[in-house]
Amino acid sequence: KDMDMKQGIVQLYASTFDKLDDDGDIMRRGAFTKTIQENGVEGKNRIKQLYQHDVTNIIGKPLKMFEDEKGLYIESYITEKENGDYRKMYEEGLITEHSIGFMTMNDNKMESGENEITEVKLFEYSAVTYGANEDTPVVGMKSSKSMLDRLNTISKVLKKGTLTDEGFKQLQVEYEQLKAYILKSLETESQPTDDVTTEEVEPINLVKLFNEI
Repeated sequence: KDMDMKQGIVQLYASTFDKLDDDGDIMRRGAFTKTIQENGVEGKNRIKQLYQHDVTNIIGKPLKMFEDEKGLYIESYITEKENGDYRKMYEEGLITEHSIGFMTMNDNKMESGENEITEVKLFEYSAVTYGANEDTPVVGMKSSKSMLDRLNTISKVLKKGTLTDEGFKQLQVEYEQLKAYILKSLETESQPTDDVTTEEVEPINLVKLFNEI
């Protein structure tokens, strides 16, 4: 099972090993061994799942947590807080990446400049829009890396009207931010270069494009 939204259970990777992330870090296998023993499910059980690393917004807790060959695997319980908004966001494919909040306990600066991390103290793992390591998926789910695809997905969820007011506002903000970013990018790309006259550039109907979403 990848997701069981009736029970609120999601299987995911919060971190993957031996892959350079956007922060210049490479996590090695064994980095979570001690912190799982001390603070994981079988330890003090202090590690929680957050949304966007917001410590005031706890959305779940680990039921299982261990390292495998790929990375830090977690079976997580997602709360029904906000009338199940976060469960719906998983189910609709809006949450597809994850990130971790940790303190580095042991690391090594490699000659190539990357930071090799061999031990951490894990505080939390978060559902995020874009993680520093994009290879942190819900197990078995196909995640879209396209901003336009995500804009489409958010639009469909908003039209369904099944979220709470707070969940709706949260997604609406992201929708408007993504829309503005893509619009600005398209306008930049549509500007004529020095080698092309204005008449030779086919205009992009941006209003029509976004009305279709």
